[in-house]
Amino acid sequence: MKNSYKFILFICLFISTNVLASFHCTVDVQRVLVYATGGINILHTGRGDYTNICNLNSTWKGVEPLTCAMWASLLQNSQVNAQKVIFYYPGDGSCKELATYGNTPAPVYIGTIK
Repeated sequence: MKNSYKFILFICLFISTNVLASFHCTVDVQRVLVYATGGINILHTGRGDYTNICNLNSTWKGVEPLTCAMWASLLQNSQVNAQKVIFYYPGDGSCKELATYGNTPAPVYIGTIK
């Protein structure tokens, strides 16, 4: 009976850690592009190719335009001030494997590092 409890606990822990899988990138921002359509596309040292993060005109993958405007400002300031930025993404992956352009997942958050 005691072994069955351990087995169930093990299974629960295994499932919960896979469900909460995520990754982050700590990078230097090299380019911030603002398109006429409102799309924000960035180039950073973690990927080496352009990735979308949001849209200033409409909700993109759950990211509201106000959040997008704040993120765009944060990224431009970090570029000017040579600050590192952290992007936190849901799911499995890595910075180097991020999909590019519109296929990029939306970040959960973006922040600067002193």
